[in-house]
Amino acid sequence: MLRFWILLAAFGAYLPSAGLPVLAHRSDVPGGPLDPSVLVVPFCVAFAAAFPLWGRVADRLAAVRVIALALGLTALAGGAVALAPNEATLVLARAAQGAAAAGVPPAAQAAIAGASAEREAGRAMSPMMLAVAFAVLGGPAVASLVADAAGWTAAALAIGSALPLVLAGAGARAGGERGAGRRVSIARYHDARGVRGGWIVSACVLAGHWTVLTRIAEALGPGGLGAGDRWIAAAPLTGALGLPLVVLAARASDRVGPRAPMVATLAAGALGFALAATAASAGVFLAAAGVGLAVYWAYLPVVAAQVQRSAGTSARGRAAGGLYSSMWCAAALAGALASLAPSWRVVLAGAALSWGTGAIVAWRRFISAPAMARADVAATTRTA
Repeated sequence: MLRFWILLAAFGAYLPSAGLPVLAHRSDVPGGPLDPSVLVVPFCVAFAAAFPLWGRVADRLAAVRVIALALGLTALAGGAVALAPNEATLVLARAAQGAAAAGVPPAAQAAIAGASAEREAGRAMSPMMLAVAFAVLGGPAVASLVADAAGWTAAALAIGSALPLVLAGAGARAGGERGAGRRVSIARYHDARGVRGGWIVSACVLAGHWTVLTRIAEALGPGGLGAGDRWIAAAPLTGALGLPLVVLAARASDRVGPRAPMVATLAAGALGFALAATAASAGVFLAAAGVGLAVYWAYLPVVAAQVQRSAGTSARGRAAGGLYSSMWCAAALAGALASLAPSWRVVLAGAALSWGTGAIVAWRRFISAPAMARADVAATTRTA
């Protein structure tokens, strides 16, 4: 029951991030209609900046309590978003919402890892990644349905305040019942090289993933491959085809370790984006880019398991906070750089290069280096 609540908490934390920006065009939005970036950028910047702090808090306090606290603060900020009187206040409220919601993912990942055996870490993480995927992919539809029926304020209150508040109340009780005590010091990582390697690889992954999403309309539009609006709207949803891969990749990581599945997903994504960059038709583009968008979701539980394995039992929150921060900071930087690119083909080629770099780093940090270390140990043993 507690684990199911954690999944709902992850869903509730990500839902406002993806749901509210699609409402920016409405006239009843404070200061609206607005450019969607007004609702995206403040949330994402604060989201990325707050992860490391929340990760440390999750290592000092019981993770369940941290999730409940973050949800409560998210609900307060969500109310400010819904009731903002003007655009300036809305921007500040969205930043506060992002900073508060950032407490949920690292604490949730630490709680799940702490309650799971190491050989089951991938399968334990995969439902959380599915919850995030459903929030990101389904959030725009949920927000649009509520807004069409009851307006901006009702939609912002429902998904940004009411849901987190209900979940916070349920979690506060669970935290009181489970309540592990404080940790008085921050422990070192069990394998700092592995933790930081996971951060680097994930930065490469989200940089590529984010830039592809931002240029799909250009690639399929009149100036690109000339597909219709339906194709443009459906293209990001090709990532949903990767949801079954989440479970498969997680099970593979538990059976053979997370390293090989990580490199496999990265290589598949790099190949898909490279083919999409050279596509001459909308069908080929969707098929190729869809591979990268799909395996992204399969990659997430694998890297989460690897980072948690490398962190050790007393530094899980800090490791997860760094993981999420690296991903979102890279996404913001890559999005800014992509806006300077001369064409969508250059952006897709850059995404392929980014994922390919991640695959090389993952191979060296998580496969070749450990293999060499084991060989050295075996040679030393034989010599002795």
